[in-house]
Amino acid sequence: MALTGKSMTQLIAEVYEITGPFYFDRMDLHIEDALKNQIVENCRTGKYKDFGNYNVISTEDMDGYKFHLNETSWVMIRASGTEPLLRVYAESPDKIETDRILQTVQTVLAG
Repeated sequence: MALTGKSMTQLIAEVYEITGPFYFDRMDLHIEDALKNQIVENCRTGKYKDFGNYNVISTEDMDGYKFHLNETSWVMIRASGTEPLLRVYAESPDKIETDRILQTVQTVLAG
């Protein structure tokens, strides 16, 4: 900001011109340890090929389980090591879509 004389808003707008917008959110699911462990096992064994209408195109398993849903959207499921809790993170180019991804994943995980 000091070098360019631009405001934070202007600098963020420049980044979005390059990358496009993105929206990130997190949902904490308070669940029993047995269900938490079953969901983690399902992630580990590749059970989740889709979440509702969102097809999984690739996965990563570093510090949780990240499911790429398309070129710009993903969801990550991460178990707390100290609480009966799953953290579900999502990112997409649209806030409404990010919220929809989180809700869909919650529904799928609940069975």
